[in-house]
Amino acid sequence: MREGRRLGDRVVRRPRAAEVAPIHLRTQRRYRINIPAATSALLSLALGFAVLIAIGTGLLALPLSSSGEGGAPLLVALFTATSAACVTGLVVVESATYWTGFGQVVILLLMYAGGLGIMTAGAVILVALGRRITLSDRLVLRESMGASSLGSVTRIGRQVVIFATAVQAVGFVILALRLLFDFSAGSAAWHGLFLAVSGFNNAGFSILPESSSLAGYRTDVLIVGAVGVLIVLGSISLPVLMDLMRRRAPSRWALDTRLVVLGVLGLWLVGSVVTLALEFANPSTLGDLPLGHRITSGLFQGVTSRTAGFSTIDFAEVREGTAFIFILLMFIGGASGSTAGGVKINTLMVLLVAAASSLRGREHAEVFRTELPLAQVTRAMAIVGIGVATLFALVVGLAITESAKVDAGVFGFADLLFEATSAFGTVGLSRGITSIVSEPGQLLLTVGMYVGRIGPLTIALGLALRERRAVYRYAQERVRIG
Repeated sequence: MREGRRLGDRVVRRPRAAEVAPIHLRTQRRYRINIPAATSALLSLALGFAVLIAIGTGLLALPLSSSGEGGAPLLVALFTATSAACVTGLVVVESATYWTGFGQVVILLLMYAGGLGIMTAGAVILVALGRRITLSDRLVLRESMGASSLGSVTRIGRQVVIFATAVQAVGFVILALRLLFDFSAGSAAWHGLFLAVSGFNNAGFSILPESSSLAGYRTDVLIVGAVGVLIVLGSISLPVLMDLMRRRAPSRWALDTRLVVLGVLGLWLVGSVVTLALEFANPSTLGDLPLGHRITSGLFQGVTSRTAGFSTIDFAEVREGTAFIFILLMFIGGASGSTAGGVKINTLMVLLVAAASSLRGREHAEVFRTELPLAQVTRAMAIVGIGVATLFALVVGLAITESAKVDAGVFGFADLLFEATSAFGTVGLSRGITSIVSEPGQLLLTVGMYVGRIGPLTIALGLALRERRAVYRYAQERVRIG
């Protein structure tokens, strides 16, 4: 034992001053902007389409893309890229002759990406790369794809890509085989592929030579029928189609599926009956066709009126009543979670159910022994209200920019209303004034297509993310209405 140390003593070592001195580390200060999940989701959706349009504009502005010298003007490239990415179909130049093969490939890719949805494709890419999808990402995807739960988002994302690609491949084969009778093998394959992608994605673009849209093939039942089926499959949404295949009996369909099917059939019937009733004897549209082809064209226009923009007749020559009904149909659009635009059939059906319930004296919106949540009814009202306000602003803007041409009789105000609704609904039908609208007017239509593509979805998403259960309610008081 050491000197001075006794049994049981403990040695306590005190650290040196240098050992306990604080260590100074230089850290790089990072500034982070905390964005709420709702805002982040909306920005990602809007910026996704904006980036796609910007890339498409840059590619279409290249001299390689257009047949003229020096490349396409910036406004032409921007308008076409927006129309393709937003799957609208309005054009200011002839797609078959103005754009080269490279430019047409760019348009095809824009239609495919735009129809599939930036967020849907992004979900599949994130899953493929092994990245975890955040809650805000799932909320965006659920609203854009019509998923019933957050857990089913990634699964539906994969199914959307597989289903869309498979349907377009089948349509390509059918159309290419038919076009072999009119073109060489290479040209038939290219026209078939372009038409299949344009049809399924409800884009309305056509590069068939010497044919305004599908007018040159309006008596060809196979082409018109194949494109019509592609339009329906693209505009009805995958969740609805899956429910139809999984549950064959209508009584077992989900409420969303029932309302979409009823809405699609009802609006198709309205469009077809109106077209046949008002245009049957019009020599400039259906009047010069045999009876069977008149009916075929009428039925086809009933399908394409709400979403796609393909036409077998000249809409510059249709009667005013036909144009008015088509304005209403274009504003409604297709089903939620589909490639179609508009305020959506689901929104319309929710409002119709609420109105019918009110007429029957019911306090809540009820249909098929099922009650709709009040939040969905008010959300549908908000979507339609904001959609009407946006369309009104677009029409007023066009009336200002095109006032000189309207006064000179180049086209009328009804033509501007038709064009604005077609742009907002991302339909693509036109009364032949797109290319003669002034540059400010074309820029307004470009904005209208972009807002019409992401607007209703963004509004629905924003309202869904901001939905909160009220912790208190105010006293009720009635007001006079009607």
